[in-house]
Amino acid sequence: MRKISRFLLIFLLLLLCGCGGKQTLPSVQTVERDGYMAILWEDRTYVPFCVVSKADCGAPVGCIDGNTEDIVSVYKDYPPEAWIANYLTVDGGAILYKEERVTVIPEGLEPEYVWNPQ
Repeated sequence: MRKISRFLLIFLLLLLCGCGGKQTLPSVQTVERDGYMAILWEDRTYVPFCVVSKADCGAPVGCIDGNTEDIVSVYKDYPPEAWIANYLTVDGGAILYKEERVTVIPEGLEPEYVWNPQ
């Protein structure tokens, strides 16, 4: 009886720990614009804003064009409807993207690209 209980416990733990494999991220699309790449996610378009630390990137929300090494994530505690970050898993930096209709820029963020005038 003890062996059966141990077997069932191990089986349940393995099942709960994700034996089903890695969670797959939805693919987000990109579009080439006048010299830069914009990200299309849901019904929004995001344009590059500035370089940020990968350490400030939060939970992944997607991957670029199906590439699981090219991650799109939330940025700090900013709403993803306005701000997302993109990074390569093998890289140290990230690019912060602003939804193109956003006009209120959080304190401490400075645009680094001409298509984001302040």
